[in-house]
Amino acid sequence: MNLHPAKIRFVDFGRIVCNGNEAFRREWLVTNGIGGYASGTIGGVRTRKYHATLVAATTPHAVRTFLLGETSPTATYRGVQYPLSSNQWKDGSISPKGHIRLQRFHLENQIPVWRWSFSDALLERRIFMIHGENTVCQHWTLVQASSPIQLQIEVLVDNRSHHQLGRLDAATPVLERAPRGIRLSWPHANAGEGSELFVQCDKSVPTPTGEWWKDFLLTQERDRGYDAIDCLWSAAKFEVVLDPGTSTDFTASTKSQTARPVGDALQAERARAESLFATAQVDDNKPVLQQLVLASDQFIVKRKRKGPQGGDGISIIAGYPWFADWSRDAMLSVAGLLLATRRIAEAQTLLLTYGDYLDGGMLPNRFPDHDGDALEYNSVDAPLLMIIATEKVFAAGKDAKWLAEMWPGLQSIIEAYTKGTRHGISVDPKDGLVRAGENGIQLTWMDAKVGDRVITPRQGKPIEINAFWFQALMAMKTLATALKQPTDAYEQAATRVQNSFGAFWNHDRSCCLDVIDGPNGSENLLRPNQLFASAINEGLLPQGQRKAIIDLCMARLWTPQGLRTLSPDDPAYCGNYGGDPASRDAAYHQGTVWPWLFMPMVRTHFGVYKDAQAIQDFLFPFINHLREAGLGSVSEIFSGDPPHQPQGCFAQAWSVAALLELMEWIRSSNGISASTLKS
Repeated sequence: MNLHPAKIRFVDFGRIVCNGNEAFRREWLVTNGIGGYASGTIGGVRTRKYHATLVAATTPHAVRTFLLGETSPTATYRGVQYPLSSNQWKDGSISPKGHIRLQRFHLENQIPVWRWSFSDALLERRIFMIHGENTVCQHWTLVQASSPIQLQIEVLVDNRSHHQLGRLDAATPVLERAPRGIRLSWPHANAGEGSELFVQCDKSVPTPTGEWWKDFLLTQERDRGYDAIDCLWSAAKFEVVLDPGTSTDFTASTKSQTARPVGDALQAERARAESLFATAQVDDNKPVLQQLVLASDQFIVKRKRKGPQGGDGISIIAGYPWFADWSRDAMLSVAGLLLATRRIAEAQTLLLTYGDYLDGGMLPNRFPDHDGDALEYNSVDAPLLMIIATEKVFAAGKDAKWLAEMWPGLQSIIEAYTKGTRHGISVDPKDGLVRAGENGIQLTWMDAKVGDRVITPRQGKPIEINAFWFQALMAMKTLATALKQPTDAYEQAATRVQNSFGAFWNHDRSCCLDVIDGPNGSENLLRPNQLFASAINEGLLPQGQRKAIIDLCMARLWTPQGLRTLSPDDPAYCGNYGGDPASRDAAYHQGTVWPWLFMPMVRTHFGVYKDAQAIQDFLFPFINHLREAGLGSVSEIFSGDPPHQPQGCFAQAWSVAALLELMEWIRSSNGISASTLKS
């Protein structure tokens, strides 16, 4: 069957990467738009408990169930068996070593493609998910051979939360025959999606196996201080014969799949990618942007709207593989993930979806896995970021009817902050600045907590919160004007913030204080949060101060992968993000590098120096990073010390969003070369 190859080969590796340990450090990800995903390493060794061929969003999108761990393939060609999988075991050994037969791995759009070679044969596999379904597809093609091959696929399964490891005492599935394959059901699972797994392949007869594969070593879990020995249940083997030049589709799903022509699902996925490019107005001569458009799509998921409105809403997964949706992350990501990709209607729906949850002028910090679980309203910045995002979305869409629907909720935020709301959040009547905080509660984006100890409490008046407060007030003035509503109160409040903002200036260090008026006075720590104030072109800081800030931050905080959260000369600085959870949380905002901080840094730098070449130079490390960890995506964090190893989630929404927002800013700005966007 002739299937024309897709055009993108931005992520493409040969034997040097594929046949060695680097193959186990680079991770691929495919998603389905409702929270489900598949992920793994390009060499096949599972290094995380989250690595699986199907993790289903069984209660979309936050409850995610690990169902299909591996499909262990073996090719038999001219009487010789060639194992194509790779596993690492408890003793550290790797067996089999199918990765040594990998000739090539690449991303075709966001679809991972493996090409194995043995004798004179070339065999390819593509893995992708059907959008909106808990269905993963493997499309196998015998590209080249002088005779047929027999392909055997052994199905290794479990039914557990994706946060958990397998247990040898867990219930094993009941296997029944199903059209074109098998149906697996778990007696202990709750009825509904996720209690069954259908594994199907045309022209194949499955053979039940029924045994535990145990003692898998998951090195990423070990290195993160967690239990790291896993097990999977071998349910059955599928065998299919492929003639040279032919293909077959192998599917696993929470619902039985009807037969369809081989390759149809793959063509639909390719067409969907092309549609995203067309919507984003990104053509083929910008492969970096195309890759980021596809990465952005992985975070956008459906979420049911709350209350009488009902219907489908939109949310953003904060990061893969373990995060669900967080309000702060979503609000910071709207401009990059949705506006820069021209998905304006979805941006509107997302803000309405989150607006349903406003309470006391606040948004939940994060959404729980299960509907009905208690919401935690402990984010001081998310509501302000929502107002800022609303202004951006309105500027893009000019939809007055939508804005009128948003307006009461936006007003409630300003009123709640002015009068006072949870956790000591209120406007100080003396200076018009926002103060926040109480013991034991983390309210800003620097939110790590070890036991009962908040690592960065930042009680008082944090600088970025007041920069957001000023931007929110100015946004309210703009939006009120559009709705023909009074603007005086917003303008007056913003003027008070402007007049009071000088209190943040630290004359001794020629930068801003991170927090003022805290329980113990001001926090004289060199952190990147002041960049959110300096990135505002007019209003808060004079040009001389902006220059002093960017010069100091570039000298002490900047790394090629983003900004450190604390200066290395601070005694509390942690240059290595690693170890057990307590060690990692202690370092999370104490020197660890965050890529999303790249955006305010670049805006400040360009606002001061107008140096377009510098912007291009800043971008290149991130472009290279798209090939280094989570393939085609951007990591959550990096260690503060060189070589700045990628850490945390291998695909993070606001990291990707910052890069896309910057590139959109470049596309729409005079004086910055469009060549920046080319690889």
